[in-house]
Amino acid sequence: MFWGVLIGILAAGVFGASSLGMEIDLMAIYKEMSIGIGIGVGTASVIFAIGAGLVSAIDYSRKRKAS
Repeated sequence: MFWGVLIGILAAGVFGASSLGMEIDLMAIYKEMSIGIGIGVGTASVIFAIGAGLVSAIDYSRKRKAS
């Protein structure tokens, strides 16, 4: 929900700036921000997947030893 609100505000800002014809190249700024967000989310997803896999493997090996 929180991220949806932030994305909505970002989209409204880009649309408002483009419709008002502002001299600031706001579209390029938001494009760079979205690329950075994408890189951050991708990196976090990979780190989470590796960590979850490691914890799952450790838990599996402990259960195999116990039985």
